[in-house]
Amino acid sequence: MTQRNGKKEKRSMRIGYVLRMYPRHSQTFVANEIHELERQGVDVRILSLKRPDDGIFHEAFCRVKARAQYLPESHHGRVRQVLRSQWKWFRRGPKAFLAAVREARSDAQSGWFEIYRAAELLRWVKKNRIDHVHVHFGTAEATVAMIANILGGLSYSLTLHAFDIFRDNVDRALLARKINRSRFVITVSEFNKRYMVEKLPGVDAERIRVNYNGIELSRFTCEDRSDEGPSVFGLGRLIEKKGFIHLVRAIRILRDDGLRVRCRIGGDGPEMARLQEEITRNDLDGLVELLGSVNEKQVKDYMRRSSCFALPCVQAKDNNVDALPTVLLEALAAGCPIVTTRLSGNPEIVEDGVSGLLVEPGTEEELAQAIRKIVVHRDLADEFAAAGRRRAQERFDIRHNVGIMRDWLIERRSQGKAKGRAGRALKLKLPAMGATRCREAS
Repeated sequence: MTQRNGKKEKRSMRIGYVLRMYPRHSQTFVANEIHELERQGVDVRILSLKRPDDGIFHEAFCRVKARAQYLPESHHGRVRQVLRSQWKWFRRGPKAFLAAVREARSDAQSGWFEIYRAAELLRWVKKNRIDHVHVHFGTAEATVAMIANILGGLSYSLTLHAFDIFRDNVDRALLARKINRSRFVITVSEFNKRYMVEKLPGVDAERIRVNYNGIELSRFTCEDRSDEGPSVFGLGRLIEKKGFIHLVRAIRILRDDGLRVRCRIGGDGPEMARLQEEITRNDLDGLVELLGSVNEKQVKDYMRRSSCFALPCVQAKDNNVDALPTVLLEALAAGCPIVTTRLSGNPEIVEDGVSGLLVEPGTEEELAQAIRKIVVHRDLADEFAAAGRRRAQERFDIRHNVGIMRDWLIERRSQGKAKGRAGRALKLKLPAMGATRCREAS
């Protein structure tokens, strides 16, 4: 409650977002979600475990009102402070502290310092009068939130995506404990939920909810499409699971069959050198172009001009897969016919033969023939474009999907009030400590 003219006014719900790194160029879906929550009246505060190192940021981050604050990234220069903090938490609740230690030690990526960061998270929550914390990804940031829950009763929820679920190095028992301590968990596809229910030992399936990523449909239009001729656009981080090496080889197959299809691939990443080598080895220079990083305006322009959009996702050697690629949602909204693979959440985006074409992962000949079908048969491509836009409107409108999430957050807040305000609970559990070490981003 706030005071104005001697009267109490109800303040808007205040949600803290905890992220490993913010802003991050490859995570525009986070910025879009926060921006829409702000538009729907939610007061959002952002706390990041690490400062950004990308060097380039998407325009989506500029639309977010909230300024990021940052937790200390290491114990260097604050050993005494860390030890003093841990001693105070131990004295306040030995059992909770020892439970937090066990969880910190169980996470191969964490350690004693995570307990200090969890304590600082609790202090940040109290200082900013935050009702609930939401965490994207189930890795270190979720560990910090879980430890804060053990230490001080932090109310948190999670959104789980792909690498934090599928990779070989995921500690599935630990991830299940993070889920079970949360208020609720959002994941971005039915495929993800099925996998977690089947593979995570002891997980509480009732906590897991599916809510698709959304996009701001008004930022995309399919009315001014201007196909420049047989052409393909691909976009994403240049990493194994995106499967762009198979797209390059599919273009070679089409060329050898007498159909020259111009291919542009936007994005940066560790596979750039390998892709360029494949382009050169197959004499595709001038036909396949690696664009590097592209901005939002360029993405829209390439989708407007290209015959189709291709994202040939595969399962990486470490079992990582894409969950629900945002760029496919953007292609739907832009009316750019899609070719992608029958993997993870992709069939939940693209209806095969209705709003695009699905092929088996890693099948270059099948990929080539799907591209041929779209670039040659323009009437079919137009049907896919119209159906894709309808699909985006029905399933991936960010206003609707974030509205669902907002209702869940309000539901948690209401339940919290029934048991006594979360702020009072945290106040009882927080020991006296020094000032927060979080610093606002410049």
